[in-house]
Amino acid sequence: MRIKAELEHPAQAIASAFLRALADDDAAGVFARLSRQTRGLLEGLHAARSGVPLHEAAGGLGAVVAPLRSSALAVLGGPERVGRFGVSGARIVDRDTAYVLLIPEVEREGLITEGEWRPAHLIAFVHESREWLVDLGRTSALSADAGLPDPLGIIR
Repeated sequence: MRIKAELEHPAQAIASAFLRALADDDAAGVFARLSRQTRGLLEGLHAARSGVPLHEAAGGLGAVVAPLRSSALAVLGGPERVGRFGVSGARIVDRDTAYVLLIPEVEREGLITEGEWRPAHLIAFVHESREWLVDLGRTSALSADAGLPDPLGIIR
């Protein structure tokens, strides 16, 4: 499989905003950047845990997003460390799937040398409704394929 790299792709900004929303405990910001499938999985998990009907599960976004946020922050090292990850140019898997690599401890702007470039995680996106959105399943699968730990962790 040939992966095409794009240095300017919407997934880069979305990944940065998603990470910032996780660190800032901005449930609406996290939820807005999730794929429909991922939203559904989190809503179903919340409904099952709280005993509310599924159609009412999205009402409290904080509670819906909390397991994802908790898991991701545990893997990524907490809210203070999340802001130190650099986001690579996007890799295009196919017309509906892309991912970015997270480079740890990037505290300055600009390009880093190849020796400094060691990805720690990746975040995968699916293209739906004319937007690139973070997808839990694709992130997990592509992370496993790349031999990287899933940045979203095990959601309990």
